Amino acid sequence: MQNEHAKELRKILSETSFLTLPGVYDCLSAKIAEEAGFQALFLSGGALAYSVLGRPDFGFLSLAEFGTAIQHIVSSVHAPLIADADNGFGNAIQAANTGAMYEQFGAAGLQIDDKVLPANHPAKNEIIDWELMGPKIKAVRTAVSDDFVIIYRTCAELYDFGVDEAIRRINLAKECSADYAYVDGIKSVENLEKISREAKIPLMVNLNEKGFVGGLPTEQVKALNYCIGLFPISAMLAAAQGMIDVLGALAEQGTTLAVRDKMTNPPTKIHRMMGQFSLVEKYTPYYNE
Repeated sequence: MQNEHAKELRKILSETSFLTLPGVYDCLSAKIAEEAGFQALFLSGGALAYSVLGRPDFGFLSLAEFGTAIQHIVSSVHAPLIADADNGFGNAIQAANTGAMYEQFGAAGLQIDDKVLPANHPAKNEIIDWELMGPKIKAVRTAVSDDFVIIYRTCAELYDFGVDEAIRRINLAKECSADYAYVDGIKSVENLEKISREAKIPLMVNLNEKGFVGGLPTEQVKALNYCIGLFPISAMLAAAQGMIDVLGALAEQGTTLAVRDKMTNPPTKIHRMMGQFSLVEKYTPYYNE
């Protein structure tokens, strides 16, 4: 199986010492990210759940909904896309199917994690036993091309199972043929450094603004040999605040005069980005033949 998107992603990763990876959730956010100069994109499950379903990231999204988003985004940008796959939507059988389908949809890679979805108890943070998680990663690897990138995310540190358990899991993930891994919920510089020292797999780091690591200077993180810096919901949070400001003003004042500085100006910038002018220019001559 040939996957040109995955080949391109592998090339980018091999040539970049630290890849900044923005989270996107639709074609508009993807095209804006590409226009900004990002080499690769990440489909955030959390942002997708908010924008498509209006629900929290509790596992409500299905493979079909992720697949639709992947297909739409891939058709609208050239930058390779890594897509969140939650925990693979089931056991090893479903995880293999998820990997195969994601590659068919056009994704260059996926992120699979060990969070229990749906949770057995709504107020309890749970992770999947490694004896069940490892086979999922192996199954994905067998179902995709060699170039397809597999990223494993562990919630062990996030959910207070400890940094040692998180490190154990990411190193086991490498043995199961994951390409990259990251420990979510890192709570201290000491743990950030410990993970860097003891990891046997190339590392991604979550630089989400709400987390501890997201508050550190990026150069400090880069110096610890992390390979990818993920900003999963930055674009969604920015877009949400913009809409809160503009629509709030419109509801209160009946006009957008006071908040037009928060809107794309001129609007033709977005029209151009979506291809409105280039399509007209391309096809209008057909009517003059």
